[in-house]
Amino acid sequence: MRLPALVVIATVGIGAGQAPVIQTQSANQPPRDAVKRAEPTGTARIKGRIVTADRGQAVRRATVFLSAMPPTTTPPTRGNSEGSPVALDASGSGRASLAALIQPKRATTDSDGQFEFSGLPAGSYRVSASPPQYSSQYLSMSYGANSSAPQYWIGPGQSIDLKDGQSFDKLVIALPRGAVITGRVTDENAEPLARVQVYTLSYPPGMSRGQRSGQGSTTDDLGQFRLWGLNTGEYVVVADARGNTFVAPNAPPETEEERVNFVTTYYPGTLDEAAAQRVRVKAGAETASIDIRVGQLRLFHVSGSVTDSQGRPLVGANGQLVRRGPVAAGQSGFFSMVDPKGQFQMRNIPPGEYRLVFRQQQMMVPFSTEPRQPVEMAIVPVSIVAADVDNIMVVTSLGTTITGQLVFEAGPPTGDTTNMRVFATASPTNDGAGLPSPEPATLTADYRFTLKGLMGEYLLRTGVANQFLKSVSVNGEDVTDVPREFKDKDRVTVTLTSRVSSVEGNVTDTRDVPLAESGVMLFSEDQASWRMNSIWTKRTGLDPKGHFRINGLMPGRYYIAAIPRQRLIVTGGDADVAFFEQLAKEATSIVVGVDEQRTVDLRLLDAFARQ
Repeated sequence: MRLPALVVIATVGIGAGQAPVIQTQSANQPPRDAVKRAEPTGTARIKGRIVTADRGQAVRRATVFLSAMPPTTTPPTRGNSEGSPVALDASGSGRASLAALIQPKRATTDSDGQFEFSGLPAGSYRVSASPPQYSSQYLSMSYGANSSAPQYWIGPGQSIDLKDGQSFDKLVIALPRGAVITGRVTDENAEPLARVQVYTLSYPPGMSRGQRSGQGSTTDDLGQFRLWGLNTGEYVVVADARGNTFVAPNAPPETEEERVNFVTTYYPGTLDEAAAQRVRVKAGAETASIDIRVGQLRLFHVSGSVTDSQGRPLVGANGQLVRRGPVAAGQSGFFSMVDPKGQFQMRNIPPGEYRLVFRQQQMMVPFSTEPRQPVEMAIVPVSIVAADVDNIMVVTSLGTTITGQLVFEAGPPTGDTTNMRVFATASPTNDGAGLPSPEPATLTADYRFTLKGLMGEYLLRTGVANQFLKSVSVNGEDVTDVPREFKDKDRVTVTLTSRVSSVEGNVTDTRDVPLAESGVMLFSEDQASWRMNSIWTKRTGLDPKGHFRINGLMPGRYYIAAIPRQRLIVTGGDADVAFFEQLAKEATSIVVGVDEQRTVDLRLLDAFARQ
């Protein structure tokens, strides 16, 4: 059984560990400047200081962020959706309240590291801080967060509850110094390699794909690198040594010596990401001697010509060759440009499966409010096994245009429809690397939409005030959670509803002690939806009292479980099936009815707590 659920369309994160705030515009909401002028004021105040955790020194010019949060005792407003301006509290629940009226605020610390937010109305707030641009060896942190948590979840920290006229004057956030990895990059003869890009991949639990993290570094003349500002966790260190890709189409052929060149290599010296050795680091500590010996391969070239839909050379078009499969998250693509004759060539390409993407140049108008018009593009699969790929004929087009209609199960929303949107998003778990992001479609007065420029497989999502996504169908087929390559004549129907259910409860450990450092995961019993980016999968944190709430549920059968935050994946992408299998064995099964509010108390799963 498919279980439709809320999809958050746009989140604005402010710093590591800070709770995000959804900031999409509601159709019934006044313009943003009007909302800002209508912000409530009060007499409460928050004052504090930002210091370094290792030395206790004041952090000058640090940026401090304040977000209003709904009190955990406030009952939820029924019908909030991905189109509503709501805040996420510790339980991840969307609640229209004071937080919907107060925009996030920021302040800059003075020479003593002090800051102040005044004129605040009574309510609940969270505060986080980020180091100044030139002190990035320190990490961002939220007030009350666990600084020793892994890189994939620092935690949202603690809320500060204020009454009218009340002051909270002793807030201190200590920014931890990030972890450091140092090492050396050499060739097969142990000679140093300069100007090699080195970066890290992180692996949240259950994830088979590495997620690029950190700032990266470039080796010096001794082949040395220094990666800094890392959170506690495990990483794979990558040396991205590649030859020049872009060459003129009429360049002389490569010699056999030139065809053998350096390629992307993973510590300590493997070309296979899955065989790389992981490096465990701790914030504030330095891990040295992570030396990488870069490998070499016989490389190949790709060449051809590009024309537009009228047969004209697509002069100046940008080309990118994107590797398909798990390594796409860590590596950048190979680039080229079309010459005046419409020809291109890319060199130093390792064997593999790729997607070749060409895009017509588009004139960008700064600060323009007009929607971007589709430009001609082409996407061509390329397989490089043991030979060059020449004479590719690429013809661009404007892609697919689809039309559809929104259907509201419980009646349409009131107000203007001009700010409602329908989105086409490429699925990262279904090989979406390199696919274009079409311009979102607006709705007409009768709730119809037109999406242009689709190329490849997409999911359709929407942002409409006070409505939740229930289903997406194409020609009568349910494709709510299935990436699809759309055709021009497809009939698309997006069904939304305001009748949603919720699940809330408390989490305790085996000693019946609330655990604020836990999280809750809810997912469908249908194994076809066992993916972290599925709309049937929900994840949330807890408030300081160990309470959670999950909104936007449709009727159906679910698994729900409490696990430590360090095991609760928060990044997008795919998880190993084994992660869901293990969780399902110990999770609690629940059945959610129509428009129901369920209460389920959970214990931290022992098997996950030990990992």
